[in-house]
Amino acid sequence: MMDNKPEECSVCYNDYDDNQLRPRTLPCGHTFCSQCIDNAIENGQMTCPSCRAQHAATAATQFPISYAVEAFVRKLKNIQLTQKKTVPVKKKLHSLVQEQKSSISSLITSCEEVLSQLGEYRGQLGDWKTHHLQLQDRLYALVEQNKSAMKILELEDTSVVDMTTQGEEGKTQLQAMLGSLDTVNTPQEVYTTIGTADECSMKVEDWLKKCQELFPNVRTVHTSVKVQETIREALEMTTTETGATADPVHLGPSASNIMDKVQEITGQIPQKHLIVGDLRRMREPVKRLVEAGRVLAVQKDQDGRRSARITLQDGQLYLHSLLRQPTPAHAYTLQLSA
Repeated sequence: MMDNKPEECSVCYNDYDDNQLRPRTLPCGHTFCSQCIDNAIENGQMTCPSCRAQHAATAATQFPISYAVEAFVRKLKNIQLTQKKTVPVKKKLHSLVQEQKSSISSLITSCEEVLSQLGEYRGQLGDWKTHHLQLQDRLYALVEQNKSAMKILELEDTSVVDMTTQGEEGKTQLQAMLGSLDTVNTPQEVYTTIGTADECSMKVEDWLKKCQELFPNVRTVHTSVKVQETIREALEMTTTETGATADPVHLGPSASNIMDKVQEITGQIPQKHLIVGDLRRMREPVKRLVEAGRVLAVQKDQDGRRSARITLQDGQLYLHSLLRQPTPAHAYTLQLSA
């Protein structure tokens, strides 16, 4: 049974009150007035008019009063009394409602604006994470190049040690032959010593020839110097500051938008600058910066700061569209006139 009017008893249809018609709740969960409950009790049993559940009882007072229903009835009566007040009171309530609705609508708009800013900021964070991963991959590649160069240097060093040992042994044998030639007396000793000395001399001459042929190993030397140069240039292009964190940046009072704050923070980070001549000469370090996407053209106007990527394709430099976006901290900038 549905209670279309919860303020009244569904049996007698009278409104609940604070006397004979106080609402009481049965163990099955249904609520009726005290008078109807007393009338429904027979032989110590009461059948719920709604669900027909049987409850042992001798009086309505055995069931608890539904204070929630009483509170609801009082509130409903207060509302009814309020509705009977004059029109100006209704207008005041309407004004309060409209004011609350306007306040909520304003908060919803603010939420939408900040959510949009957070979405844009998250996109920027994603770009920065991608850049970090790319830099990490390039650093790993440099480390692997350095390890490979070290391996071939170790092999070359081992070969040099072996040849040095052979040369020292040959030198020692030749010095011994000189001493032996000073002590020979008989023709037989002369012939024997000279034969041994010739054999030692041939070994040493063969050793000398191998040294000239084997050293230096062109591939080893070229690889080592090239890798050193590459890593040195990469290190020179990085910031000279140490540590993984930066000093605190003070934000001005005008920065309220999240991305405006990001722009202000990145704008306070010292940038490295290039001039047009650097791009014209296109030396190897600058070329690598352009190929890595680290060179940006920057233009300042009355509305703020805009930047555009400079890329290299088929030997030609291309300037992309100027956008209002944070300038990466690792970027090299080229100033554009307005």
